[in-house]
Amino acid sequence: MSDEMDIICIGLLMCDIIVKPVTEKALSLDATPVDTIQMLPGGDACNVACNAAALGMETALVSVVGDDPNGAFLRRWLDERHIDIRSLAVRGGQTTGTSIALIEPNGERHFLTNTEIFDTLYAEQVPEEWLRQARLLSLNGHYRLKNLDDGGIVPLFQKARQYGVRTVVDTVWNRKGEWLPRIAPTLRHTDIFLPSYQEAVQITGETDVRAMRNVLKPFGLSVFGVKLGEKGCYMTDFKEEFFLPAFPVESIASTTGAGDSFVAGFEAAQLLSLDLYESALFASAAASYTIQAPGAVGGVPDVESVRQYIRKNRHLVENIAQ
Repeated sequence: MSDEMDIICIGLLMCDIIVKPVTEKALSLDATPVDTIQMLPGGDACNVACNAAALGMETALVSVVGDDPNGAFLRRWLDERHIDIRSLAVRGGQTTGTSIALIEPNGERHFLTNTEIFDTLYAEQVPEEWLRQARLLSLNGHYRLKNLDDGGIVPLFQKARQYGVRTVVDTVWNRKGEWLPRIAPTLRHTDIFLPSYQEAVQITGETDVRAMRNVLKPFGLSVFGVKLGEKGCYMTDFKEEFFLPAFPVESIASTTGAGDSFVAGFEAAQLLSLDLYESALFASAAASYTIQAPGAVGGVPDVESVRQYIRKNRHLVENIAQ
């Protein structure tokens, strides 16, 4: 492994079983033939780490897997793609996090998940020496990480900032309620916050993104972005703000992992010293690759391909914005 480290991702690592196409009628039948049943890596931290690595970032993934075939599959897959998994814990007697993704013909997805193993994920798995090397520390999957939610990540974030490492947070759906109180301690030590629109509504109690910005401004974030799905994104550094439409695509294979590839693209762009607007454009381009490919990872190409894509297609986004 390289001594250099750009991004440390900590959070969800899943074995995704992709089934498509699935219709409501199919669910009422005893046996239904489908085009695809495929096993792929997934989970927010995995998706961000793998897509950032594809974009040329030296990336480490801190998570947990079971000592089972699904865990072995994930470890092998990550190692082959040069993700640093030295702090990936293997828990004997535990089941690797698994998700069955049911994909509708229009690309919409529904998940059946088992995430109990993530109750054994600890911030202490991140070696302090890594913080001396890293440039970004990314928490991926807040609200599904027992020991990292509700302020549990704060000591690690504080230590990271002492070393000059920027901190990033994205979220998953909160099954317990109390959205803002549960994440508020973490946000006070977060530089970049990139929730989905639905999650941001629950966190702030607002439906307008500018009102969301006003709720979150006192936390001292450097960047707040809202992923708006097919509508694109809203971004602000609390000095400037803008809406950026999504890149139009000819076909959608699956929207699974699009938000995570946006996060990975934004993180990579920031480390490439792009400004806020160009970083959002880069992130949106990365997400457009993901929705045209099956699964949550594997669709994002190398950084130069993304740059070429932007040069060729940015006028489509900017024309929509006008």
